[in-house]
Amino acid sequence: MADSGLAAKHSERETEERFRAVFDHAMVGIGRVLPDGRWIDVNPALARMLGYTPEEMQGKGWGEMTHPADLEKSQQAFAAVLRGERDSYALEKRYLRPDGATVDAVIVARAIRGPDGSCEYMTVVVTDMSERRAAERALELQVRRSAVLLDLSLKAEIMAEGDFMQFALAQAESLTGSQIGFMHFVNEDGDSIELAAWSRQTLDHYCRAAYDRHYPVGEAGIWADAVRFRKPLIINDYATAADRRGLPDGHSQLRRLLSVPTVIGASVRMVTGVGNKEDAYSDFDLETVQLIGNETWRIVHRLRSEKAFALAMQVVNASPVVCFRWQASGNWPVVFVSDNVRQWGYAPGDLLAGRPHYADIVHPDDLARVIDEVKRNTAAGLPAYKQEYRLVTADNRVIWVVDRTQVQRADDGTPLYYDGVVTDISDRKQQDLLLADNLARLQTLNARLEEASGQLMQSEKMASIGQLAAGIAHELNNPIGFVHSNLGTLDGYLHDLQAIIEAYQQFVAAQPASAESAALDRLLEQRDYAFIKDDIFNLVAESKDGLGRVRKIVQDLKSFSRVGEQEWQQADLHQGLDSTLNIVWNELKYKCKVIKDYGDIPPVHCLISQLNQVFMNLLVNAGHAIENQGTITIRTTCLGDDSVCVEVSDTGSGIAAENLNRIFDPFFTTKPIGKGTGLGLSLSYNIVRRHHGRIEVHSEPGVGTSFRVILPIHQAPGNAPATQPTEPTP
Repeated sequence: MADSGLAAKHSERETEERFRAVFDHAMVGIGRVLPDGRWIDVNPALARMLGYTPEEMQGKGWGEMTHPADLEKSQQAFAAVLRGERDSYALEKRYLRPDGATVDAVIVARAIRGPDGSCEYMTVVVTDMSERRAAERALELQVRRSAVLLDLSLKAEIMAEGDFMQFALAQAESLTGSQIGFMHFVNEDGDSIELAAWSRQTLDHYCRAAYDRHYPVGEAGIWADAVRFRKPLIINDYATAADRRGLPDGHSQLRRLLSVPTVIGASVRMVTGVGNKEDAYSDFDLETVQLIGNETWRIVHRLRSEKAFALAMQVVNASPVVCFRWQASGNWPVVFVSDNVRQWGYAPGDLLAGRPHYADIVHPDDLARVIDEVKRNTAAGLPAYKQEYRLVTADNRVIWVVDRTQVQRADDGTPLYYDGVVTDISDRKQQDLLLADNLARLQTLNARLEEASGQLMQSEKMASIGQLAAGIAHELNNPIGFVHSNLGTLDGYLHDLQAIIEAYQQFVAAQPASAESAALDRLLEQRDYAFIKDDIFNLVAESKDGLGRVRKIVQDLKSFSRVGEQEWQQADLHQGLDSTLNIVWNELKYKCKVIKDYGDIPPVHCLISQLNQVFMNLLVNAGHAIENQGTITIRTTCLGDDSVCVEVSDTGSGIAAENLNRIFDPFFTTKPIGKGTGLGLSLSYNIVRRHHGRIEVHSEPGVGTSFRVILPIHQAPGNAPATQPTEPTP
C-alpha cells in the first residue's frame, strides 16, 4: 500500500509538471481566478497580452482590467457560474492595458468545483483577437469611406456650396469618430485664410465663438501649421501641445486635433480639420480626412470654374476672342466653341460635328509643329501653354492667332480637355515679323563684330606671346651656349688635374715614408679626396644634363611660337604636341598624369604655329577640368588615307549637356570670372576650320571630356586657305 501511495504521488507530480510546462509555454493566455475575481495564477502569454508581468497580475481583479462597456456582461456570466447555473461560459470582451491600449479578446472560463459543488476557482483561456477585429473595423471603414467619396459628386450636383461642404465635414466626422470639423480655403497669396465651413454638429453643439471669415495665416492657431509646413498635423493631446495658443471665448475645448492640407502643385489651397475623437487619431483617420478634403476641393473648384466659365462666355461672345474646348482624345474633337467663331466664317454647330475638324483649318505648314507642341506640353505636365500659328478662314484668308490653352486633368494627371482662348493677331504679327527680321540682322552683325574683335585680340595676344617667347629663347641661347662650352672645357681641365694628382700620388708612394707624406695622407683623408674625385665628374655630368633640359625648353619655345613661319608647310604634329606640352607642363604637372599614345601619322600640310595654339587651349582646358588628380591622354591616329586625328581626353568634371552646343561660341565660358575669356575654343574652332578640318567633342559630367581634332593630311588643290584671313568667318 505504501508503494501504491508513493506511485500515485509520483504520477500526480508528473502530471503537475506536464501541466506547468504547457501552462508556461502556451501561446494563448491561461490563468486562474478566485470567486472574488482575483487572479491567482497567470501564464506569461496572458501577462504579456494585458501589459503586465505575471507577478504584477497576482491578486489583481479582472474587473479593473475590463473595458467599462463590457464590464456588465462579464459580471453577469461570472455570477451565473458562481450560482451554479452553469459550469462555463464563453464571450467576447475588451481588456484595457496600463498604457491605455485596448485588447479585443475571446475568453473561455470553466469552474473548478469542490466536493460540496461550490466554485473553488475558474480556469480562464484568453485569445487575443485584436488584429482580426482591427482588420474587420478597417475594412468596414474603408467600405464606408468609398461610399462617401462616391456620394460626394452626386451631392454636389443638388446642394449649394456651403451645404455640400457641411455634408462632406459630417462624413469626415462620422468616419473618424470626431465631434467637430472645419474647412478653410487658403487664398492664392498663401498668406491669408477664408473660413469656408464649420460642420453642422460643431455649430449646433460645440462652438459659439465669434470669428472672422478672413484672417492672416500668421494669426491662426496651431491647426494652421498644416498650411505653414504643407503637411498633415496630428495632435492627440492638445493640452500639452507645443506652440498652442489660447482659444477665443465660446470656442469648443480641444482635446485632440487632426488638420490636413490640400496641396495643389506647390501651394496649399484648402485645409480640412476634425477634432475631439474619443481615442487617438490614426493614420487611417488622416488618410480619410485627406481624401474627403481633396475630393471636396476638387468638386468645389470644378463647380466654381464652370460657373466662372459660363459668365466668361457671355463676355467672350461679345468680343473678338474665340474660345474652344477640345477633348483630349483621338484627333482632339471640338466639344465647345464660342458663338463668335462666325467671324472666321464657320458655324459653331459644324465645328462641333467635325465639319471641318480643327486640324483642317490650321495652316498645313504649321500643323505638324502645333501637334508636336501640344504633345510635348501635355507630356511635360504643364497646366497651361501658349502657341502662335496660322489659321485658314472659311473664305480662304490666312490669319495669325495666339492660342492660350489651359489643360484640364483628371486626379491621376491624365488630360481631359484643352481649353483654348484664340485671338487674331495678324496685324501685330506682321509688325513683329518685320521687327524680328531687323533684329536678327543686327544680332548677326553684332555677333560677327564681337567674334572678329575677340579673335583678333586673341590672335594678337598669342602673336605677342610667341614673339616674346622667341625673343627670350634667342637671348637665352647665347649664355646657354658659352656655359655649355665652358662646362666641356672644365670637364677636360678636371681630367687633366686628376691625372696630375694621381701621378703625384704615385711619386709620393714610391718615396720612403716621411712626416711630409704622412701629413699629405691625412690631408687627403680630411678633405675626403676619394669621394671628391668621383663626385666632381658626376656634378659636371648633372650640370650638362640640366643645361640640356634648359636648351630643350628654349628649343620648344621657338618651335611653339615659330615666329616668322606663316607659310603653309609639312609639319610633324608629334613635335608640335611635345613642344606645346613642354610649354604648359608647369600648369599640369602637379595634378595631371599625361599619357602619350602616338600612332604612326604622316606630316600634315598646315600652319603648325596656329595648330600649336589649338593644342595648347585643349591641354590647358583639360588641366582646368581636373580639380585634384587625374589623367590626360593624347592620342594620334590616321583616319583612312587622307586625314589624321589628334584626341585630347581628360578625366575631369565634364561638360553639362546644355552647354555642349555653346562651347565654341565667342565669350562663352563655364569657368569662374577672371579665369577664362571664352575665346580659346572659339579661336581653336576657327583655326581648325581654316585647315578644312573639324573638332568633335564628347563629354559625360563627372567622367571626363574628349576633344578630337580631325585634319586633312593635304589641302585640296585650289582650296588652300589664306594664310591670315582678313575677317573671321562667322
